[in-house]
Formats: sequence, C-alpha cells, structure tokens
Amino acid sequence: MRSKFDVFLRWWPLFLISSLGLFLETAVIRWIAGEVRLMAYFKNLPLLAAFLGLSIGFALVRRGRNYQDIFGPTLVLFVVLVLAIGRVSSPRFLAYPGSSDEFLWYQGSFSYWVALVVFLSTVTIFFLLTVFLFIPLGQVTGKEMARHAPVPAYLVNILASLAGVWAFALVSYLQTPPVVWFGVGLLGVGGYWAAQKSLSRSTWISFVVVLIGLAVFGRGTIWSPYQRLEVSDLVRTRRSDGEPVNVGYNLHVQQVFYQYAIDLSPGFLARLEGEVPEMEEWAFSYNLPYRLGPEGARVLIVGAGMGNDVAAALRNGAGYVDAVEIDPVILDLGRQLHPEQPYADPRVNAIVDDARSFFETSSDQYDVVAFGLLDSHTLLSGLSSVRLDSFVYTLESFEQVRNHLADDGVVAVTFYVSETAPWIEQRLGRMLMQVFGSERVFVHKGEIGTTFVAGPVRPDQLAEMQLAAWQPDPTAEDVPLTTDDWPYLYLRTHTVPSAYWQVLLLIGVVCLILLRRSFPEVLRPNWHFWLLGAAFLLIEFKCVTEFALLFGTTWLVNALAISGVLLMALGANLVVLRLPRLNVRLTYVLLFASLVLTYFFPLDLLIGFPAAIRAVASMVLLSLPLFFAGMIFSESLRRTGETAVPLASNLSGSVAGGVLEYGSLLWGIKSLYIIGAVVYVAAMLASRLQRR
Repeated sequence: MRSKFDVFLRWWPLFLISSLGLFLETAVIRWIAGEVRLMAYFKNLPLLAAFLGLSIGFALVRRGRNYQDIFGPTLVLFVVLVLAIGRVSSPRFLAYPGSSDEFLWYQGSFSYWVALVVFLSTVTIFFLLTVFLFIPLGQVTGKEMARHAPVPAYLVNILASLAGVWAFALVSYLQTPPVVWFGVGLLGVGGYWAAQKSLSRSTWISFVVVLIGLAVFGRGTIWSPYQRLEVSDLVRTRRSDGEPVNVGYNLHVQQVFYQYAIDLSPGFLARLEGEVPEMEEWAFSYNLPYRLGPEGARVLIVGAGMGNDVAAALRNGAGYVDAVEIDPVILDLGRQLHPEQPYADPRVNAIVDDARSFFETSSDQYDVVAFGLLDSHTLLSGLSSVRLDSFVYTLESFEQVRNHLADDGVVAVTFYVSETAPWIEQRLGRMLMQVFGSERVFVHKGEIGTTFVAGPVRPDQLAEMQLAAWQPDPTAEDVPLTTDDWPYLYLRTHTVPSAYWQVLLLIGVVCLILLRRSFPEVLRPNWHFWLLGAAFLLIEFKCVTEFALLFGTTWLVNALAISGVLLMALGANLVVLRLPRLNVRLTYVLLFASLVLTYFFPLDLLIGFPAAIRAVASMVLLSLPLFFAGMIFSESLRRTGETAVPLASNLSGSVAGGVLEYGSLLWGIKSLYIIGAVVYVAAMLASRLQRR
C-alpha cells in the first residue's frame, strides 16, 4: 500500500500540471473567441501561441531564470486587455483588411490602412500575451518531466492531456461561465505551486483579482458549449405615435446580433394594425417555405434556433416538425422566451444535433426541408479553419437533403447575402441547381434574407409566394462550389486571404526578434522532433475536421476527435515501452502506408454502421497515422535520453504545422495528408543526418 502511495506522490505533480496546461489552453482559446469577436475567426492563432509558449518553457528547463513569477501579472494583463478591447471593439463593425475574397460578418467600412493597423495590432497583442502566459506552464511541466525517464514521463503527459480535454468538456457540458473555467484552472495551478512551496502572495492576489473581474464583467452573459450569448428585449416603434412596443427577444452571439424570437402570429399582427410594417414582411418571408407544402406536411427545420421557423411551420398547418438545433442553450432560450411557444406544441420534436449528423442518421422523408438562418460567427474549433456551419452548405449536404425529400417535397434555404459578398448567393444557387435541376430553383428576396426554393413549385404558387426562377450570373462562373473537401463557404475562391499571411508574417517577424533576444534556445531545435511536431499537428487538424464531418461539428465530437489522437499517442507509447528497441525504418513505412490508406479510404462506407461502432472505427482509421508517428516520436525520445529539448522542438514545430494547415484553403482538406507526408519524409531525412 505504501509503495502505491509513493508512486502516486512521485507522478501526481506531472499529471496535475500537464492536465492543467491543456485545460487552460482550451479555456483561453474559447474565452478570447467569445469576448473579442475578431478572434472567433482566428481561434487557431491563440492555439499556436499556446504551443509556442509551452515550447519556450520546455526549452528553458535548467536554463536561465524561473519564469513562474510572470504568470500572475501576465494573466491579469491578459484578462484586462481581453475585456477592454472586447467590450470596445466586438459590438462594433470589425476592422478587417480583407478583400472581397472573404466574408466576415459585420465588417466596417474603414480605410484599408486603418483596418490593417487595427487588425494586426489586435491579433499580435493577444498572440504575444498568450505566448508569455504559457511560458511558465511549459517550464514547470518540462521540469517535472525531466525528473523521470523520457518515455514514461511522456506517457503520463498524454494521460494528463486526456484528462484535461474531458475536464473542459465537462465544464462545457455544464454550461458554466469563464469564471468557473479559470477558477478550476487557477485552483489547480495554485495548489501545485503551494505544494512546491513556491506560491507567492502576489501570485494568489492576482488570481483573486482575475476571478473577481471575470465574475463582475461576466454578469448578464450566457455561455453555451459553442459561444457567448446575450438576450435582450426586442422593441419596435409604432408608426403613428412613435411609442415603443415589445415584439419579442433579441439574441446576440459574440456581442453582435444573431437572431430574433419574434411574435409573428396573426393575432398579434392584427393587434398592431400595421403600426410596425416590417413585421408583416418578416411574417411573409418566414411563412413562405411552409405554404409550399401540403396540409399536415412533415417538416424538417435545420438551424431551428429560438423557434421562428418552427412557429411559422405550425402557423401554416404542419402536421409534424423535426426541429434540429446544434446549440442546446439557444434551444432552451426558445422554449422559455419565444412569444408563440412553438416548442411546447406536441407536433414539434426538438433535436439537439448538428445538421449533417442528422442527415446521416435519419431515414425519414419530409414534404418541406428548411434551412434556418445558419450563419456562424466562429470556427468549429481551434484546430481548424472551417467555420461552425461550413459543412451544412456543401454539395454533399444538399445531396443528402434530396434523399430526405418526399416525391413532391421542396427544400428552402434562407441566407442573408451581403452586398459585399454577392458570390455567396451565386454559390448557393449553383449548388442547388446542380443537385435539384436548373429548372427547379427559385428565389425570393425578402426582409430576412434571400430564400432559395428548390423542387416542384406550381405556377400559381410562384406568383403567390413572389418567387422567380433563379438565374446564375455568367460573370461569376469562376466561383467554385463548396464540397466536403473544400467547405469554405465564406471564401470566394481557392486562396489564402491576404489578411492571413500578413498577420502570420508580422507575428513571425516579431517572434523571431523576441526569440533571438530573450529565448535563443528555441532557435536551436532538434530538427527531427521539430518536423515530427509540424506533421503531427497537420494530421491532427485533418482528423478533427473529418471526424466533425462524420459526426457533426458539436463540442462533444471535437472532444472525441482530440481524445482519439491522444489515445493513439498513448497506445504508441505503451508499445514502445514493451519493446526493447523499435525498428524506426519499418515504422516509417507503416506510417506512410497508413497515410495512403486514410487518404483513399471512402468514409461513406462507415455510415451504415451503428453509432458506437462507427465512432470507434473512424477514430482508429483517421488517427492511425498518428499511432505510427507516436511510436517514432517515443522511440526517438528514448534514444535521446531527455525530454526538455525534444518536447520544446516538437511544440515549436507544431506552430509551423498550424501555419501549413492554411494549405487546405488552397487545395482542400485532403491535401493535408500530402503536406504531412512530405514533412514526415523531411523528418526521416533529418533523423538520418543527425545520426551521421
């Protein structure tokens, strides 16, 4: 019994600090994306900054000063700037220097140079602050790992990372606010330093200040598993006397408008007596798709939100409604607040799921399939450039919808098309024409957005519903259609937007100057481990994205995908521990064979299996290259005989892998296999050169 307790005392500090590193990394990425709206479109930058900070910390093990004392002041500065810049900039129009080749919601009409300076300053400030925030955590983790043999220490680090992933998944599931996330993380960090007798008074005071600030400034906000939400009364002005009238509720996401929960019932509109004319137009646009179906129609609504489309379907005689909404908090707000109470109707079946996941698992057919106003303001995770709704608007998605339509069924897609991005309308219309036929796509431009209708619409319905045959613009023929391999709805063409490479270039120059002056150890990496880190993160990005495609872009799916990656690395370490020596050359052959297998394997073959079998099979298949890569890493770590420099090199290489991930914007997600394979070849050659 005593021996087991001794083992626990020996390993728990490493386990604790390793799990806290990943937990706080996830908390920082999610919080900054919610508070500073610009960062919601660049969630992978704080992820890369955290990796760089951890790599610097590992490189400083046994070298130079102890950086623990900068953690508290840096955290206070980070929180103050996030709250200050977020509250000033997020509710306003974004200063974004992008061209018409990319669309971000609520961009301001700033001059290019003003937008460029504001954009680069904001992103660079938070990138550098995140780097400095994670240097102490990387240093202390590296010190703990240096006390143990390399492979067992790395094994514990992976187990702890897995615990960190699921600890944050738990607080997301419980819909807790950021003060709880950081409270848990800082309690753990403070407990670790207290056990080491190195927790200073200034550090714990800074922790208290941070938590008080988060609690005070977090009042009135709701955090769903995906985004930051705020609800307020929706007030309109009467035309005759200018008096305000409450017509529903307003939902803000990331501090900007997202959707209404509005009373458009005939009784309420009659009481208004035309005093709020725009509501009549809203009612017409919402009612349109459901007036095209038969009496008692079976209706599927994806992106049901707070319930406007559900209420419209019920008002127009729907017999049954499947209402699919990915965000459980938005669905609950609709249940509580929508004036017409559509979710309380027995004809409505509310489903918390991703639209693509529902298309995959359901075999039902519908008279009307309606896409609500799906328009994301955030990426699906920090491990991808894909936005939360991107896979809903692809050719493959519309083909799945066609399979869910009854013989005379119609599909309606409503999307707010900005004047600055007319190519989004062209893309959506052309995809619908390709899937449903060029003579069966119609359009209505209403108050809530552009509504496409695809299917057999009678001539009398065209006039009644103000629908016209949609005609593509011949000057927009170069606009590529989105697919599951290139799902970038908000990108005009295959390109890396100028703002991306500008900010990466600036951050790269700033970091190079910083590292040369203050952390030169990071500029002397072990190139074999550096390249392994770059390739590993590329394949990890690909795994998370493709796993989300198979099971939906839900927060739980992201946790499962990252867990699959970690479990593969864990399994690789266990294999290496059991073998006296690994044949690295043979393992490289197996690695490249697994890359070829996963590149060509048709994932559609997994769809027919039960969910549990499909989850395990896809997790193993998509992460298989990382199993062999993990074996190579662990064996190389064992032969090196230390952990600090290899892990520092590996993490800094991951930053380069994150930059290479933008190649998917040019060549598609599957191109990451090829890029990863090239980097693994370079890693193999670097290993041989080092041995010589």
